[in-house]
Amino acid sequence: MPSSSKRSANESSTSSPPHKRRRSSSSNSYTAANSDAEESPLNVFLLDAKMKPETIEELSSIIDNFRNVDKHLSLKEKSGSSERELHLCPNMKDADVVITVVHMRKRLERHVDWSIARQKAIVTPQWLRDSADSGHLLPCGKYAALGDLYQETVQNCPDGDSSQTHPDSNSNSESHDQESESFVPPVPKNGTDIRHNHRYACMRYSPLTCPNQILVEKIAILRRCRELEGLDMQALSYERAISVLKAFPCPITSDNIHEISELPHIGNKIYSKIQEFVQHGDISECKSILSETRYQSLVDLTTVYGIGPATARKLYSSGLRTIKDLEKHYEVTPKTSDDIPDSLNPEHLRGTPTTGLPQLSIKVGLALREEFSLHITRNEVEEIHDVVMNELANIRSGCVSTITGAVLIEHISSYRRGKDKSNDIDIVISHKDLKSEGGQVKGLCAELVKRLYDKGLVTHVMHLSSFREHNALRTSHWDSLEKALTVFKLPDQQKRHKHVHRRLDLVFAAPEVYWTAVVGWTGSRMFERDLKLWAKQEDVIGIEQSWVRGMKFDSSGMQVARAMKSDLQLMFISSSRRHDSKLYFPKSEEEVFKLLRLEWIDPTLRNADI
Repeated sequence: MPSSSKRSANESSTSSPPHKRRRSSSSNSYTAANSDAEESPLNVFLLDAKMKPETIEELSSIIDNFRNVDKHLSLKEKSGSSERELHLCPNMKDADVVITVVHMRKRLERHVDWSIARQKAIVTPQWLRDSADSGHLLPCGKYAALGDLYQETVQNCPDGDSSQTHPDSNSNSESHDQESESFVPPVPKNGTDIRHNHRYACMRYSPLTCPNQILVEKIAILRRCRELEGLDMQALSYERAISVLKAFPCPITSDNIHEISELPHIGNKIYSKIQEFVQHGDISECKSILSETRYQSLVDLTTVYGIGPATARKLYSSGLRTIKDLEKHYEVTPKTSDDIPDSLNPEHLRGTPTTGLPQLSIKVGLALREEFSLHITRNEVEEIHDVVMNELANIRSGCVSTITGAVLIEHISSYRRGKDKSNDIDIVISHKDLKSEGGQVKGLCAELVKRLYDKGLVTHVMHLSSFREHNALRTSHWDSLEKALTVFKLPDQQKRHKHVHRRLDLVFAAPEVYWTAVVGWTGSRMFERDLKLWAKQEDVIGIEQSWVRGMKFDSSGMQVARAMKSDLQLMFISSSRRHDSKLYFPKSEEEVFKLLRLEWIDPTLRNADI
């Protein structure tokens, strides 16, 4: 077990300078750098302060068995890459990476000299776990254990790129610059209205992971607890706070925490939680929540498709606590992946009223729970997309599509927002014939799903809807989309590779609302929520140098309840019971933002959620 005493850390500061891994400063020294990497293992120091014994044992085992070969490389690429071993070293003097569960500077300084700490990449245990899962050393920025050492951790990170130059050298590291960009929101250009402290998420840059990701994950526990207990307004408050913190451009420390109190959606209660995290490296309420049996049970129950927070609370009140309790209650026997297809015989399931296709019940969702929880790689997402579009081409030629993505729970897409892995797939489909006004895609959703089912590709349908004509009198949600929420399974490739069941959402939009559907289904949820609020409350839609307030926007179109002249393609709907209303049909995703008087934000910067 590595020592974490103050003595060993102080010895490090008085001994000879710590050994530093040689990095090549040019492409010509690539081979030499790789050779050096092969001879010299990467030294990892486990700071055992506050770390549980089982965690130390787990991390030690990962270090002993780690090999730095990317699982996604081809055989040819693997043959040219270096195998980098990790070595568990007994003190910080020779360490390249320090792994700790300490998040507070004062507590870290009890065990580590601060001058030494600034020379190391100091990360959380999750960096090692995720690196082992991916098969190669990951960038450290997301896993920085202390906000005060974020930049040092990024600079000293041994992320496996031998072309990096050491931060002590005179040359800049391009790889480090790229890493910083992936976690730190870009600085808005001069003259832009986009800023990190804007009221609306659609006016902030929100990267996939941010400099305060650990804090965001803590706040997310508080939000999830409120959501599971049906406290929706409180959950929304925490969700808004998360969206603001995701856009904050630097780590929150004691030096800049006063800026947080001035941010929108950060009230006194949430601010006190952030203060506690900065001071102690954790939030006491989070610890309490995670230790509660009720919270753990509700989280487990809601991992089953068809069980939301309200149903989970009812099941809990009935005495059900675990997945095993559910399996006994619904008489579902745990099965292997090979057994599942036989257990889901459509003859024994109730079909949808319109198609006769088997519906996905809670019982079936329970049987497929483990398969649904498996991540989908981007390669598999694209393969499923290609299969679906090939089958669609046999029904109707000229269709176009966009993979908007996937998520863990909500139907808000992550694929276009940069996530490498997802849990379900969303595809927005339309036709390139703009003059068809939806005629080319009307009824196509059900026809495609039936074809996929007949071919054994779709096994179950969770939801199937058809087009509804726009109604100017309708004050609630109006929809001009056809949607099918299905369970999809690629055909097995003999015995070499067996595919599992995936959740696949097919969204058909008329050509004139295709791009609003793409924007609406890209997400994130808070980004889309604020898009709607912006459209409703701000002056939007530029027409003859004037702006219209009261716009209604959702994934199925843009509407303003006021008739005006415009060069844009319009649809006029008149009614004697309310003012004339008008639909706007943008011809690109950028035009959606332009019509809403918003600056374009790339999908990778719309991650206003956890």
